[in-house]
Amino acid sequence: MIRYTYDNGLPFSDIYKENIEDLNKRVEERFASLLIIDGGVGKGKTTLCVHTADYINKLHGFPEIKFKEQLATGGADFLKKIRICYDKKLPVIIYSEAGDFNKRGALSKFNAMLTRTFETFRAFKIVVLLDLPNFNVLDNGLFDNNIPRLLIHVDNRDMNYGNFSGYSLYRMFYLRKKMEKLTVKTFAYELVHPNFRGHFLNLPPAREKALDLYTVKGKLKTLRGAEIDMEGLLSYNKMAAKLGKSVSWIRQQCYKLKIKESRTINKVKYFNEVSFNRLADLLEK
Repeated sequence: MIRYTYDNGLPFSDIYKENIEDLNKRVEERFASLLIIDGGVGKGKTTLCVHTADYINKLHGFPEIKFKEQLATGGADFLKKIRICYDKKLPVIIYSEAGDFNKRGALSKFNAMLTRTFETFRAFKIVVLLDLPNFNVLDNGLFDNNIPRLLIHVDNRDMNYGNFSGYSLYRMFYLRKKMEKLTVKTFAYELVHPNFRGHFLNLPPAREKALDLYTVKGKLKTLRGAEIDMEGLLSYNKMAAKLGKSVSWIRQQCYKLKIKESRTINKVKYFNEVSFNRLADLLEK
């Protein structure tokens, strides 16, 4: 029979329960705290994030998290949902990277957003769970300000459960130093001994299905964005920003010149480079 909880009634080891409670207490005392869960694709990062967030919700008398309110896929979604969490007094939010680093300059924008978030929202008393492929993409400033408090590295997952290693902020510094010299960055986890190890179980089937449906929507949105960028397509808003004109001006000129969109995606019209250049030529006359 497949189990979804251990003897402690939770889907993860007691040692992890204790660390979550310590982190939650720190946030309640108005200290900025970040819990990072990293690891390869399919290792269970998001599953463990959901388990963790569900437990933090439970500590505050809330039911399991609602993905539409407490699971953010990307930076813009995160900023919107951290406000929702504050307004509804929800104690935890998950940030899933969701392809945010695929564009040039995205990593620096991501780090700037995180820094601004913890400077601005420290008094919100919300635990932030960060789901990343590798924690070492974070800027030095976050570590210098003691914001990341716990790193959970997930690995060796099978059909029924996953394994994790927990690292304190102190040991994260050693991991980052090792990664500077390694070609294969993940080998650093073999060189720095963790503070603790543990296990976690899969989500129940219905909850796992709901999570998959929600995250797939976010991934499809990311894929569509990448597809649009690869084809060099521009919306009315993007063309207006590039040309320094209003959206209404762009629409009027497209109508006058009988410029037709190349594609329509989710009711948004996109135009190719030839169409954009025709508009740009108007400004040079």
